[in-house]
Amino acid sequence: MKIISCASYYGSGSSAITDLISEYNSVFSLSTEEFRFVQDPDGISDLEYNLVENFNRHNSGRALKRYKRLVDFYAGNFFTKKYEKYFKGNWKKESYKYINALTDFKYHGSWMYDSLDKGIWFYYLTLIPTKILRATIWRNKPERFLNVMHNEITYCSHPTKKKFISLTREYIDNLFKNVSNGAENVMVDQIVPSTNLSRYLRYFNDIQVIIVDRDPRDVFCLEKYVWKDGMIPTDPELFCKWFKYTRSNRKKELENTNVKFVQFEDLIYKYTETVSDIEMWLQLNEKDHIRKKKIFNPDLSRKNTKTWIKYENNEKENIKYIEKELNHYLYKY
Repeated sequence: MKIISCASYYGSGSSAITDLISEYNSVFSLSTEEFRFVQDPDGISDLEYNLVENFNRHNSGRALKRYKRLVDFYAGNFFTKKYEKYFKGNWKKESYKYINALTDFKYHGSWMYDSLDKGIWFYYLTLIPTKILRATIWRNKPERFLNVMHNEITYCSHPTKKKFISLTREYIDNLFKNVSNGAENVMVDQIVPSTNLSRYLRYFNDIQVIIVDRDPRDVFCLEKYVWKDGMIPTDPELFCKWFKYTRSNRKKELENTNVKFVQFEDLIYKYTETVSDIEMWLQLNEKDHIRKKKIFNPDLSRKNTKTWIKYENNEKENIKYIEKELNHYLYKY
């Protein structure tokens, strides 16, 4: 089973890749949800750092707890359905198994951050009994501290890098094998970021990643007038700084043979040759492309290109500034 994923810089058009790959009969697609548990803060990469690279008697146990909290969040609830529905109820089951496999031993115990993680007011409230006791009964014992979290569990974990990578690969494979129905390829959206890929790709037995980008003039105008998400700055000077900042590592990432770059506009204006190139790289059979243009339709996506022309009256000077500062990233029509 091979994992196929796309990575983007926000709003750069990676959904076009997930839609395109989902049209192939040899691909099981999970493209309607972003599966970010590998790359997110408190995710698998952070686990490796705290358990393997920067082992610490406090940090390592807390990292496992925080990953468990992330697992619980991504499981979803009655308000918002998340990973459990995609993994057929196996998300928590496999994730808890993974956490247990990484845990050397555990015991009833706590420290400052266990109470702080429950909220800053909870942390201060747990200090009150100790302060009262130190002012009265424990007046001559300033080192004493009243434990009010008797049920808290401390996790202890310090695996070797080899063990961590092995368990992580097994965990990820089990998650997707549970739902892929034996498919050769599984399309997973955003499971890795567009940066530091040499670190993230180690967590998979077999993965290929496509990085997607689009013309910065479109990203600017779409954010300012259509998306309005607040994720991207719309001051032209800050936008150009942000654009360069998020793509500063691209050249290095593309040195990896398991990583490919695709320009969003090429999927529209050079559809046939771009699709053929992607098929060859992913070793997808053209005959398996049974839903061609049914999910990704380049003719429909065309309207999301050259959007700056539509807003030319309002954005003429800003577009000129972007064209000057980000000339290297402009799509040559």
